Amino acid sequence: MKRHVLLANLTLAGRTGTEVVTRDLALGLARRGHSVSVYSPALGPIADELGGHGIRVCARLSDVRGTPDIVHGHHHVQMVEALLHFPTARGVFVCHDRTAPHSIPPRTDRIARYVAVDRNCLERLTADWDVPESQIRLILNAVDLTRFAQRAPLPQAPGRALIFSHTAGPGSHGAAVSEACVALGIPLDVIGAGAGNVTATPEHLLSQYDLVFAKARSAIEAMAVGCAVVLCDAAGMGPMVTMADYEALRAWNFGARTLRDPLDFTALVSQIRRYDAAAAADVSRAIRRDADLEVALDRYLAVYEEALAEPAPTRTNEPMSAVIDPLIQRIAALELELAALKKSERMDALRKEDIAALCMTVEDAPSSLKAGETAIARVRLRNGLANRPLGSWRPHPLQWGVRWRRIGGSDFNAKEHPRTPIRYGLAPLAEEEFAVRVIAPAAPGSYVLRITLVQEWLQWLDQAETPIYHDVAVRVTEDV
Repeated sequence: MKRHVLLANLTLAGRTGTEVVTRDLALGLARRGHSVSVYSPALGPIADELGGHGIRVCARLSDVRGTPDIVHGHHHVQMVEALLHFPTARGVFVCHDRTAPHSIPPRTDRIARYVAVDRNCLERLTADWDVPESQIRLILNAVDLTRFAQRAPLPQAPGRALIFSHTAGPGSHGAAVSEACVALGIPLDVIGAGAGNVTATPEHLLSQYDLVFAKARSAIEAMAVGCAVVLCDAAGMGPMVTMADYEALRAWNFGARTLRDPLDFTALVSQIRRYDAAAAADVSRAIRRDADLEVALDRYLAVYEEALAEPAPTRTNEPMSAVIDPLIQRIAALELELAALKKSERMDALRKEDIAALCMTVEDAPSSLKAGETAIARVRLRNGLANRPLGSWRPHPLQWGVRWRRIGGSDFNAKEHPRTPIRYGLAPLAEEEFAVRVIAPAAPGSYVLRITLVQEWLQWLDQAETPIYHDVAVRVTEDV
């Protein structure tokens, strides 16, 4: 069935991630015969491009022709505006960012489905905003393969390198990457807003480079073309992408959570030396299979139909208070967290000798749970460090985490559950009991529950040289 879809985005005045996503979705849906409108209060070159393909782009909702069946929104304010303007439309909200305020999910019964573009955004929906998992779908980022054609096979050694990032301005990661490339004799260019070198057609330029430093969507585009990619941005660096860690990195959208290492000359040189033409070709084939825009369109259309099949809200003209009240409550909580962040405490990376000085014991943990049930485990942690507190502070918050493994299985499930923060910190040489949130698996059975600590963007402490964890046998029964 053909649908009228209204895409709502914060801006179309530049060429950032959601602007490109909006363009690709609009053109893809239109190619399939659906009626597509786009709403954004700030218009620019992408709006002109869409208009050139016959797609109506409006800076005012009153200029949208007809009533959409679906409002597909990428940003909070524009999503709510569109739903209020079209009271019979059903909403699908897509979370593209783990921390940006405009990616806060609106909580309203007008939105029947939420979409996360990676596991980081999935955590924002579930852990930060308590969106029910039954309403969430995971649709990983995709690229239009008709634009990003594969280049000729890579040479055996990289001849040209590129930083492909809007953040690569003065004082950013560009200097570190440049130093490493100079040491290895590889010419380096930069494309992105930070360098004052924005391109409207990256698909035409990427094929000129063998090695690309990028993250997230930019990394996916480079891989789709066939370049070797080192995950890198102003926030840090990750590995050269190979098939050995492809699945794990893809789940995080090759984004912020994969940049786990600080920018370092030696580390950058080491990753560049992992360049392998055949390995990059394998990654390119995989990403072209998994990140095809046509596959993503199939999934979005299925989500639209799910949303339309849901019972209509009892009130189509929902008062603004229903949307604003949850925001006010969350803002109040965030202000408390911000006040804590402004204090002198910070959580830097724990060294292996620091981890060895920590000690945890489990005081009480559930031995039986119903499938999907939430429970509390009581855990005691002793900070054996004499000169530094422990806490869930930036830049690398220390938090409680849990993993599940079926008894008889060899590995713990890769699915990550909501963290439990060490909210008020643990002073040097102090000991304290914590209540750790535990969510049972959805499938009944006999499991091992592992309770451990996670230092965000760095490591799980059950995998440290001196591991910290406690395993508990738990029977999960049917939820009846």
